This record gives sequence, structure tokens and C-alpha cells, in this order.
Amino acid sequence: MAKPMIIIGGFFMFFSLVGIIGACCNVTFLLIVYLVLMMFAIIVGIIFSMITMIATSKGAEKVKTREGYKEYRLPDDPSWLAMAILKENSWESIKSCLTVPEHNVCTDLKERQINSTATELDQNELTPIQSGCCKPPSECGFVYGGMTTWTKNNGGSSKNNDCNLWNNDDKTLCFECQSCKAGFIYGVKDARRKSSVVNIVFCIFIIIFYFISICALGNSAKHG
Repeated sequence: MAKPMIIIGGFFMFFSLVGIIGACCNVTFLLIVYLVLMMFAIIVGIIFSMITMIATSKGAEKVKTREGYKEYRLPDDPSWLAMAILKENSWESIKSCLTVPEHNVCTDLKERQINSTATELDQNELTPIQSGCCKPPSECGFVYGGMTTWTKNNGGSSKNNDCNLWNNDDKTLCFECQSCKAGFIYGVKDARRKSSVVNIVFCIFIIIFYFISICALGNSAKHG
């Protein structure tokens, strides 16, 4: 992740330097190069924002809202981003990261001593991943025994297959559940949408500077 950011930062520093030199020294050629590079940055930013919005348009649906957290499910027609995440090889890689002992997303919940009752659990704030991966869906009707410890109710009649996939083992829990995948996708969707907002604001600033640069180019041409 660091390498692409360094490349992008270097690119913006380069064309900013070109613009500064062109404006300060009245070098029309450099100002034209600067405008071309800036137009390229605007187009890339707009395209990236559009792709992000399309990719996150159908991520995961909220099923049930509790006092402190939400539960999620996969839509009938998930986006291509969701389909890519749901591929077996992709999910196995994601799951291996989520279940690493040092960074297990459910470890923090297990260590919380305040969650001694199901009522306190309902009032607790859980991330989409924790809600989907660290506990069984509410519709399973399991008996609460601890944040990551649940007893299956033999009298339960839920048709949700996630109820059968749940296991109290820390490496299993609900990491194979559809609710876990939906929670992960929703988290990605939320993060991408926030980044798209930042991109849009960034594009607006670039467009403003673009028009300022056009004025600078006009002044340079007059004095040239």
C-alpha cells in the first residue's frame, strides 16, 4: 500500500513543481504541460470515483438493527466486487487474515468482561465484521454463554445455514458464514464510499486550480 501512495505523491509533487516553475518564470510550455497533467489527474479521479460508487452500490444488506450493532446478509444480486470477494480462493485468503491469532477480529470481544449477558451484548457496538463473524445470527436462537460462546438450541427452527456452520472454536466461529462475508463486504463498501467522497472533494479542488492555471497561462501568453 505504501509504494502506490509514494508513486502518486511523487507524481503530484512533480507536476506541481512544473506548474510553479511555469507560473513564476512565465514559461508557457511548462504551464501547458502542467494543465495537461492536471487534466489527466482530474479524469483519473472522476473515473476512480465512479468505479468505486458502482462497485459498492450493492454490497451487503442490513438485516436487523440492534441497539449497539447491525447484522448483515448478502443480496440476491451482489456487485462484481462482492463476487470477487466471495470466490473461494479470495475468501480463504481473507479468512486467514481475520483469524491470525495476533490479529483475530474476535479476540477483543472475547476479552471484554462487560459482556456477561445477552442484553449487554445487544447494547455493545460491534463492527460489521465482528457482528457477522464473531457471533451467530440472532435468528438462530442460540443460548448466549459468552461473547464467542453460544449453545445451539435443539428446538430452533431457523433455515439459515449459518446456524449449522457456527462453532465455538476460535478458529472457526462463523468465519464460513454468509453473515461473516456480508459483514466484511459491508465494511469494504463503507470504506470505499468514504474514500470516494474524499476523491470527489479532491477533484473539486483540482478543477478549481485547473481554472486558475488557465488564467495564469492566459497572462503568460499576454506577457510573452
